[in-house]
Amino acid sequence: MKSASLILALGLVGCAAPALRTPPAVLAPAAEITRFALEGRLQVRDAERSAAVGFDWQHDGPRDEWLFTGPLGQGLARIESDADGARMTLSDGRRFEAASAAELAASLLGVEAPFASLPRWITARPGASAEVRAVDAQGRPRTLVDQGWTIDYTDYTGEAADALPRKIDVQRGDTRLRLIVDAWNP
Repeated sequence: MKSASLILALGLVGCAAPALRTPPAVLAPAAEITRFALEGRLQVRDAERSAAVGFDWQHDGPRDEWLFTGPLGQGLARIESDADGARMTLSDGRRFEAASAAELAASLLGVEAPFASLPRWITARPGASAEVRAVDAQGRPRTLVDQGWTIDYTDYTGEAADALPRKIDVQRGDTRLRLIVDAWNP
């Protein structure tokens, strides 16, 4: 009889204990997307400047190609980057070279942006250095912090767990970027 009472008491204590849950900020690592194409809009600003451009972005592993357009769709610049560095061609034909696409984009847009991290951020695939602070009901990142940048995923292309982001806000200090993806072409 004592053992039955003990089992019943332990069972009741077990029912009263709070359920162990994985913290919402823990994600199973998603496979990196190494190749994609997208069209969208980019707004950048800091305490002194702001810019808004359209963009077409082709990403294929270590190679990226960006075409930036103005508000009326006219071409502003093309930036290509790979393991050998980055090159920018402006609409008037002038060419510039730099070690990274971020350097060239900063000269074009007037605001420094984390271009090297954008392939992981735009696909909602946080790197090992990122701290995921919140996830949505499907387990996708809502907020993460990486290299001092806070990335907020405000909209996805659908409700599926593997849906890609549609709107992303990135900020560090006074620098803010908003990426709006109009079309994914994976």
